[in-house]
Amino acid sequence: MTCRLIAETELSDGQDAQLRRLLAKAFPDRAEHFRRQSWWLARPQWRLILSDDGVPVAHLGIERRRVGVGDDDVYVAGIGHVCTDPAYRGRGLGLELMKHLHAVLPAPYGLLTCSPAVQGFYQAAGWAEVAPGVTMTNVYTGETIESFTHPAMVLGDNFPSGRPIDIRGLPW
Repeated sequence: MTCRLIAETELSDGQDAQLRRLLAKAFPDRAEHFRRQSWWLARPQWRLILSDDGVPVAHLGIERRRVGVGDDDVYVAGIGHVCTDPAYRGRGLGLELMKHLHAVLPAPYGLLTCSPAVQGFYQAAGWAEVAPGVTMTNVYTGETIESFTHPAMVLGDNFPSGRPIDIRGLPW
């Protein structure tokens, strides 16, 4: 297994096609979407990819962004599109991917929202819940949407928790 951090702008057409196949398998309810593009909502700036013999088997996307936490601005690495090929699940690859993320995190904190069903996985990987959800403000229109069905999780120490989080854009 090899793990590589690849800038979105450096992805080849072949790599993008491989990621689309992986994401379609990992997220069957969104498979049709992922057959066309390799991201959902906010496009990542980087991809962290764990490969087996050149074929992606685990993946996450990273976008560095300044978000609002209460009255403060905080730089975070927004994490999304986290997945493992269904044929490789149960082998600890998700935790291995998270270990690599610790080493390349391009901001003081990682931030993601997740389904309560996978919250335990993230906690085992060192993430902590900091808010019951987030607000997403459209930076062009000012429209806000609140999402409290997926808890906000943070990777990193001393995050100013207990205050509302506005991710100021589309979720990862």
